[in-house]
Amino acid sequence: MKNNSSKYCLLLGTALLGLYFQANSVHADMTGTTVNGETAHSNVTPMVQTNKDEASTPQTTTDWSDLAKYQNDIPVQILGINDLHGGLETTGSATIGDKTYSNAGTVARLAGNLDAAEESFKNANPTGTSIRVEAGDMVGASPANSALLQDESTMHALDAMHFEIGTLGNHEFDEGLAEYMRIVNGGEPTKQYNEAEMAYPHVKTGINIITANVVNKSDGQIPFGMQPYLIKEIHTSDGKVARIGFIGIEITSLPILTLYDNYKDYDVLDEAETIAKYDQILRKKGVNAIVVLAHTGVSTDKDGSTKGNAVDIIKKLYQIDPDNSVDLYVAGHSHQYANATVGSVKLVQAIYTGKAYDDIIGYIDPTTNDFAPNSLVSHVFPVLSEKDAPNIKTDANVTAIVEDANNRVAPIINKKIGEAATTGDILGRLHNTPTRENAVGELVVDGQLYAAHKVGLPADFAMTNTGGVRADLHVNPDRSITWGSAQAVQPFGNILRVVEMTGAQIVEALNQQYDEDQAYYLQISGLHYTYTDQNDPNQPYKVVQVYDQHNQPLDMNKTYNVVINDFLAGGGDGFSAFKGTKVVGIVGQDTDAFIDYITDMTNDGKPITAPTMNRKIYLTAEQLAKADADSQSQTGTNQNTQNDANSQTEGNQLQEVPSQPVSPTVTLPTTAGQPAETVTLHAQSKQQTVAANNQLINLTPTSINGQKQKATDQQAALPQTGNDEDLALLLLGNSLMAATGLTIIDRKRKHA
Repeated sequence: MKNNSSKYCLLLGTALLGLYFQANSVHADMTGTTVNGETAHSNVTPMVQTNKDEASTPQTTTDWSDLAKYQNDIPVQILGINDLHGGLETTGSATIGDKTYSNAGTVARLAGNLDAAEESFKNANPTGTSIRVEAGDMVGASPANSALLQDESTMHALDAMHFEIGTLGNHEFDEGLAEYMRIVNGGEPTKQYNEAEMAYPHVKTGINIITANVVNKSDGQIPFGMQPYLIKEIHTSDGKVARIGFIGIEITSLPILTLYDNYKDYDVLDEAETIAKYDQILRKKGVNAIVVLAHTGVSTDKDGSTKGNAVDIIKKLYQIDPDNSVDLYVAGHSHQYANATVGSVKLVQAIYTGKAYDDIIGYIDPTTNDFAPNSLVSHVFPVLSEKDAPNIKTDANVTAIVEDANNRVAPIINKKIGEAATTGDILGRLHNTPTRENAVGELVVDGQLYAAHKVGLPADFAMTNTGGVRADLHVNPDRSITWGSAQAVQPFGNILRVVEMTGAQIVEALNQQYDEDQAYYLQISGLHYTYTDQNDPNQPYKVVQVYDQHNQPLDMNKTYNVVINDFLAGGGDGFSAFKGTKVVGIVGQDTDAFIDYITDMTNDGKPITAPTMNRKIYLTAEQLAKADADSQSQTGTNQNTQNDANSQTEGNQLQEVPSQPVSPTVTLPTTAGQPAETVTLHAQSKQQTVAANNQLINLTPTSINGQKQKATDQQAALPQTGNDEDLALLLLGNSLMAATGLTIIDRKRKHA
């Protein structure tokens, strides 16, 4: 028996080690990824280290590399921005690191802050070269002084700020890629726009737009003659020469971020694989200093962690090619602050709408055409207001471009369209309740439901993606609302349609708000619902009770008419529940619908007011149970009555209880700038809901055509080395084999 136990220990330990190596074969050198005809192997998982920003200006930063160490190298500064969105005069708060700066932004102040940063760099590095870059979404979702001019005023401002290189974001596709390239190249409009745009100078910007992973479906080529990368050759005044490469990357979730017609002709290739491909091409050309401009999101959170799609892409790049030569990754899309190092790659993102900028300084060794080791330092700085930084000059040339744009569009945007009931702006998505409701968003969908009825289309509900509601509704001191204020809220001009949806599909759409950490959510009109927790880390909440405006529960099999925009109809923001729905009729443009709603309400003697935000009610399981108990107590309902009510439910349909219970009241939590509200919850018992065939389709997320199609900026987690289960197998296997060895040694001693 003792002899056999040693064998069994040895066999078990060997088997466990085999399982460990089989589980980790994806990391072993025997398995690789083909890039540009070559196979790369890696078991590297790069560390993510957050770089803390504490200074508000480059001049007060103390951690720039010691230039005395790099006297033989070439100083280079990269100044970057992302997600400008035509924000010529946009201001707001900018939180960077642990500090929040107020009144940050405007392109004229951005220009001045960039000039001051470049001046500071060149004072310390007289032979240095400064390069300005952008990571996409310079246009689209813009205020009127840009949108009414087809964002040409924004492109003129970027040109005046000496931006040299940029890439595509999803909003560059808003009116089709051909129109964006027309704007970049300064061509005449191909269709009739407003008088201000038709008279605007159509001038070539001089910005090089690069994209490596957007290709034509027809031939696999990059469209409109764009290049995948750009090599900039740097010549210094003291005779040194170096080259630096830039690669442009579009986000692969483009199909859920723009209209189908705008992306249907293109494929968007995998970000990491594309970077690896062109990184190798550049290295073969002798270019080892490489910058990626990528419209992919990332954030550095208050807890000091940096995470997001860009981090995942860089990690995947290391899996493909651990010897990659990417030095800097300028990110965009998620509108958040980020500054980190992933492996050896500096990763930055400068919030959005010109409130901040990236400032990266390093030294290229001319003998290697790569940044000297440890020389690259990255920072993100706020665009300080004139009050906070009076020594930084506001750029006069850029100011003139903005003033010219304002004068051209003034007759349109200053036209009064209606009135508000009180003074003070009606607030939007930057002032959400904890349940992701905001006053402007609900005003918008109320207007869309109204617009459908106005044109004679039957509509029960309206829903819109909150990403399409871009600003607070500004109300002038005399309570007037202008065309420009309304357009800033709904700038896209998306087409509204009425579609048929079953109750089950509506619930699915509502549930799709609660995956992906609620990155995408809806504003709703004509219905209200209750949701609660569930034990699912991928979707921690689920909808449990849905009612129409008459407080009747949704019938899961009944067909309702819902107003949505064409972005949602294409599955935009990952709301796949809206895809393939039958169109009942077309309402018109969302911008026009919102403007007309404000005008009509005012003319009817109903000045605009902020809606009461009680359409999404969150309750814990205990609160749901209490609401049920209170309802039963107030109506004298007993368990037999409850069972009778349960028996009335057939299939997927939740029937109304014959004796409607008295509705309990629930107090919503207080949020900044908003008092607590007491609302009536028209709740049926949790037990009844469960009994109803465990539905509102169990009111958990379901799928259309057997598959939930929601996409995200956060890519699927990559296999990681050193995870706990693998380590346990390895340690246990080794332990058993070691124990076997000790047993054998001990026996040999006894037999000796």
